[in-house]
Amino acid sequence: MPIIRAFLFDDVTLEKIAYHHIHQEQLEQVLDDFVVVSNRRGRRAEYLVIGRDWGGACLAIPVEPTYETDLWRPLTAWYYKGSEGALLDRLTR
Repeated sequence: MPIIRAFLFDDVTLEKIAYHHIHQEQLEQVLDDFVVVSNRRGRRAEYLVIGRDWGGACLAIPVEPTYETDLWRPLTAWYYKGSEGALLDRLTR
């Protein structure tokens, strides 16, 4: 699994996460405690970051690599579905 230390945001991503009522700061907070899993086959992003922001909201964030090994670009983000939250709980026990 990749090492992710920071996100690289662009205007398109910020618009997409705003559509889901999520702020850039929430994605940055997820980097304090998260897991990386393989995304479903056929998706643009190979990996999915799942973690909780400081308020406890669980977020799913599909990511793609950038020019730096530990800097990844979020494509969008959404509040977790039940299966993603259960996966996070199981992997972080």
